[in-house]
Amino acid sequence: MRRLWACTRGLAALEFALLAPALLMLVFAVVLYSFYFAALMGVRHAAVEGARAAVAGLSTAERTALAQGRARAVIDGYGKLLAAGGGPVVTAGPDATGTFRVRVSYNMSGSPMMRYAVFVPMPSPSVSASIVVTNGSY
Repeated sequence: MRRLWACTRGLAALEFALLAPALLMLVFAVVLYSFYFAALMGVRHAAVEGARAAVAGLSTAERTALAQGRARAVIDGYGKLLAAGGGPVVTAGPDATGTFRVRVSYNMSGSPMMRYAVFVPMPSPSVSASIVVTNGSY
């Protein structure tokens, strides 16, 4: 029995079998979170660019069209990352006196990567960004 406890053959395989699932889960979590943060940055980028384009408009209708068009163009540049689940929702319009709001929201629950979120705790699947700019009047 003493000889059995002193044997170290196969100890590396046992350590690998115990540690490999935890390390693989960590790598998997890093990949999932990188996709999540890339989508978050894409939504923010679209909102900022939409607000930037809205400044050039003279009327509310023109500002809305410019903001939505530019935000959609930015979203299309992200390809399949922001295309799942019906795509993002872009709304633009006057917010209060002298301001204009561009809001981009995206529900990631339809994204293929969220299927694997049962293994790794993820933040809310709803991502949104809202930017407010002035109408440019003095």
